[in-house]
Amino acid sequence: MTRTEHRPSAPRTRRLRGRLAFALALLASIAIHPGRVHAAADDTAPSAAWAVLFEEDTSDPYGRKLLGSVVWHTDTIKSVGAPDETIVLADVDIPKRFKMTLTLKRNTDKALPASHLIELTFVPVPGQRINNVAGMLTKSTEQGRGIALAGISARVTDNMFMIGLSNGQADRQRNLQALKERPWFDIAIVDGNQHRAILAVEKGSAGDSAFTTALTAWGQN
Repeated sequence: MTRTEHRPSAPRTRRLRGRLAFALALLASIAIHPGRVHAAADDTAPSAAWAVLFEEDTSDPYGRKLLGSVVWHTDTIKSVGAPDETIVLADVDIPKRFKMTLTLKRNTDKALPASHLIELTFVPVPGQRINNVAGMLTKSTEQGRGIALAGISARVTDNMFMIGLSNGQADRQRNLQALKERPWFDIAIVDGNQHRAILAVEKGSAGDSAFTTALTAWGQN
């Protein structure tokens, strides 16, 4: 019997190498900037918006829906020898599942092929973990169909992931428009039991204000 070898096509091999190179670049970027200090957050407490976790359930074709909350605000990163940098932060709480912090910042590292970086740090309940973040989408309503942000997701450490948004001109413009205008985000995740879930996060008035502040500071409004 003749054995047929199946090898990845050249385009697929290049894509896989590109994803690996990007993940390594993200890790290197974190390693060489350990001394960044966050300035004190604004004392004015912003109002919470909705966060909703839609979980896969093998016993229910409609899955499970768990309600939570998110608080958006901006902060400032102070780095030695560099200008202050405005970032967007979201603190998400899904009771009995996890807390998550989302950080969106402009990429200032010229060696990293990304326009912006989204950092997702999960703190699951004891005994649980997040295995993967497949990507991030924006949408017009909680139940609406999302449109993926152009970028690449990489696992950094346990329960921590980063998404580098594409630096191509057309992708960058579409991503910025979606981040600015769409009121909901979808984050596709896989937990430690290989169950899939979608975390839907509302911007609300505080989120709108945070994005407007950051985009203005970046000169991208």
